[in-house]
Amino acid sequence: MLISAVAFIIVFSAVVLVHELGHFWMARRGDIVVQEFGLGYPPRLKTVAVRNGVEYTLNAIPVGGFVRLLGEEDPSHPGSFASKSAGVRLRTLLAGPVMNLLLAAALFMCAFMLGEQVVEGKVVVYSVAPNSPAEQAGIRAGDVILALEGQQIDNVVELVELTHAFQGREISVSVLRGDEHLLVRLTPRVRPPEGEGAMGITISMQEGYQVKTVHHPPWEAAWLGVREVWVTILLTIAGFVQMFRGAISPKELTGPVGIFQISGMVAQTGLVNLIRFTGFLSVNLCILNLLPIPGLDGGRIALILLEKIRGGKRMAPQQESLINFLGLVLIMAFMLIVSYFDILRISSGGISLP
Repeated sequence: MLISAVAFIIVFSAVVLVHELGHFWMARRGDIVVQEFGLGYPPRLKTVAVRNGVEYTLNAIPVGGFVRLLGEEDPSHPGSFASKSAGVRLRTLLAGPVMNLLLAAALFMCAFMLGEQVVEGKVVVYSVAPNSPAEQAGIRAGDVILALEGQQIDNVVELVELTHAFQGREISVSVLRGDEHLLVRLTPRVRPPEGEGAMGITISMQEGYQVKTVHHPPWEAAWLGVREVWVTILLTIAGFVQMFRGAISPKELTGPVGIFQISGMVAQTGLVNLIRFTGFLSVNLCILNLLPIPGLDGGRIALILLEKIRGGKRMAPQQESLINFLGLVLIMAFMLIVSYFDILRISSGGISLP
């Protein structure tokens, strides 16, 4: 429990504080009055310092943090967020998610430099589901998957990640059957039947595979970190699309309670895995915040874009405040539902992984 608590505080605080630092930095550049930068969430324990009109505070709930800007919905105050041009407001809102992507790239880069666990071997098809895309393409049990869309496959993780990234798109699959090389085409399903994957195959590593630790040089790790961010973005967006289509229910999602549990589990497997997990969460927070839901950065961005479409005509401050408040209430209600199912999984001995 202690390991989970410490790991959760570190992981969650890192991704949230970097997000808020993005808002803080861009707000200051846009001459928006920043009233408070808080470490943790209220109630307030102590005002640590006051500099350039900004209160730096320490709060009782020791996770994450926040930035409080003057007049987030009320443009009547000079220097308020709402009084600034649409461009300044958009940049301030986008700075948080952008910082999350930069953090993720930096974390993935560090993980690749510290040591990546690489599985060397080939992925073998163990079984093929009837009427699945794989069966229709002619793939058989015992086939070796060599590449997807020209990208070499060296382990199970690479195959799973690429398959999810290409869901709903026709792709080429390079297969080795005995001594014969085949190239088939199929479309990984976005909503596969229960118990089946996107292609409809079960897989395993070929006998004789090896696991080794590879330490990448900084320039190579930087490129691999950026690539990992891109792959994670695609996987995250695919997950949200499936959720909105109803393919994923709240029972299958992971909320704060689940993240608490996973943080402790990942921390016990080593520092590198914890760094990668933090990068994964940072990308997820970026995408989540850009969804056009009232109360989130994406919801506020949507209102600004609506303002631009209406020729600069703004919504009344009271209406905007009410919309954002109702959005936050719905988000909190949704998180409570997800956390409820997290608790059920944990109490029944289940393990929730992203």
